[in-house]
Amino acid sequence: MHGIFEFCLLFRMIEFSKYRKVVLAGCFDTKGPEFHYLYQCLKEEELSVLTLNIGVLGSTDLFPVDIEAIDVAKRGGASLHELQKMRDRGFAIETMGRGTAQIIMDLYESNEISGIIGMGGGGGTYMILEGMRYLPIGFPKVCISTLATKDLSTPIGSKDIILFPSIVDIAGVNFISRKIMEQAAKTISVLSTIEYRKVDKKKGHLAISVFGNTTRCADWCITALEEKNYETLAFHAVGSGGKSMETLILDGYFDGVIDLTITELADELCGGICCAGPNRLTAASERGLPQLIVPGCLDMVNFGPIDTVPEEYKNRHLYQWAPDVTLMRTNEEENRKLGKILADKLNKSKGPVVLLFPTRGLSEIGGKGKEFYNPKIDRVLFDSICEHVREEITVIEAEANINTKEFGELVVESFLTIFNR
Repeated sequence: MHGIFEFCLLFRMIEFSKYRKVVLAGCFDTKGPEFHYLYQCLKEEELSVLTLNIGVLGSTDLFPVDIEAIDVAKRGGASLHELQKMRDRGFAIETMGRGTAQIIMDLYESNEISGIIGMGGGGGTYMILEGMRYLPIGFPKVCISTLATKDLSTPIGSKDIILFPSIVDIAGVNFISRKIMEQAAKTISVLSTIEYRKVDKKKGHLAISVFGNTTRCADWCITALEEKNYETLAFHAVGSGGKSMETLILDGYFDGVIDLTITELADELCGGICCAGPNRLTAASERGLPQLIVPGCLDMVNFGPIDTVPEEYKNRHLYQWAPDVTLMRTNEEENRKLGKILADKLNKSKGPVVLLFPTRGLSEIGGKGKEFYNPKIDRVLFDSICEHVREEITVIEAEANINTKEFGELVVESFLTIFNR
């Protein structure tokens, strides 16, 4: 009986160990001793470790290597010999990063791994993050990096990658690096065992864009939709927020979009600090999701402190929203261009679209008696939208300011009409 119990316990431990298999990725050619220590830390956590070498100069015999650089290079579109012969660091990093991403996604899709941990300097960090950023939110991703305190928003994108600053260079195992590696190993160990709570099924998961000047409307919409059993996730339209929203829409996280705040388009046009790039307002159209669009905050461009406003805009209508935020009122010419830009983006939509236009102000400070109130300029935007948008897209004028409950009710009603169609 005792023997049977021991066998069952061993079987459960084997199964648990199999489930807790994590990828250890990095340049084993130049950082062998460092990765050996991290490998030992992971094993002490009773993790099953799958090692992935992304270093083009060789390998290590300090610990078992499961996937060698020759395979990574091949998946990246080149031979390892070619990369070694070329001695082009940039090309090698790009190729190995691409190969790393391909291998990691294969392992994830075949349900072979429960987490990934990597460690690197500049080049190593790029390749590791490239391998991590295609993994879904919630999948454990940990990276020890010499660049952790720098702006890594571009390679990370909108993914939940945990960065550990290496503090010292990854050049030898010492009393500081040991602590960092031990902490990172324990982190990936804990994350790989999380069982997420089950939540009540929702009618749909929605994305909504929000800004300080549209907060009241967004809050009302979120509350109203929650009462109807929809879960609405808000994204702050400051550039990074818009990028994250677009990425997550493409990744299939949402069933519909309420784009209440598209000031990022104005910032892209005029060089503001909240630019989200040319892909803003494209993901929902590409996926064919139902979307309700409001040209919220297209009456403004965002800059930093007032002394940072570009010289060409110094004599424009400026308003200091906060000590570190200066807003510029968009003019007739800019609104004419923005109307066409908006219409051109929506015309590519594969799904139903409704555009609501609040004629009494596109923002809090665009309302009557406020700093940016100018219905004449707003009308230029509206006319430009109507001139260029295709007939199948419904455009509705609403005699209200964007931040009124009346307008919020119209937003929810109009969105649910196309969502439930």
